[in-house]
Amino acid sequence: MASISSRSYDGKVKYLFSPAARIAGYVLVGFGMLAFLQTMYGFATDGVTFIQLLSGPACLLVGYIMLSSYEGITLDAQTRRYRTYNWLLGFRQGEWVHLPAIMRVSVAPFNAVYTLHDSIAPSMKVQQHGLYRVLLSVENSRIGIIAAIDKQEFTLQKAAELSKLFDVEMTSTLGG
Repeated sequence: MASISSRSYDGKVKYLFSPAARIAGYVLVGFGMLAFLQTMYGFATDGVTFIQLLSGPACLLVGYIMLSSYEGITLDAQTRRYRTYNWLLGFRQGEWVHLPAIMRVSVAPFNAVYTLHDSIAPSMKVQQHGLYRVLLSVENSRIGIIAAIDKQEFTLQKAAELSKLFDVEMTSTLGG
């Protein structure tokens, strides 16, 4: 969820883990809850081993990290700086850098491609369609700064908020 104040923007760009890894995170959380409940039952009846004691919380922690970790961006229009960061267990790891002049905010389709490696079958590429990116076009740069990757309605909202924040035009290649 994006946070906008009068002079700054903070939002999630994308999850750090692929959709397949996030499904594995749900499985780990479920297994961790089951193992934790079994450990509590073991305390009441016949005791537990050290491995049983650690397996539930460890699975919960790893699953939670896989589900909640994301890449984000904070833009500060007042001090003209930004940072891209990785959100992990409530901490944002990333450094502040100078924000170049923003020329426009644009919205365009975005295809995410993940490579799944399997020891039995050859690796295969999986594409995730239906995503769009919000790009901050900067002066003297062909690349720009990706501010968000999300579904169409959310990227249009974020792009409108960012164009208002930086007082620049918003362009879209979506048509219609």
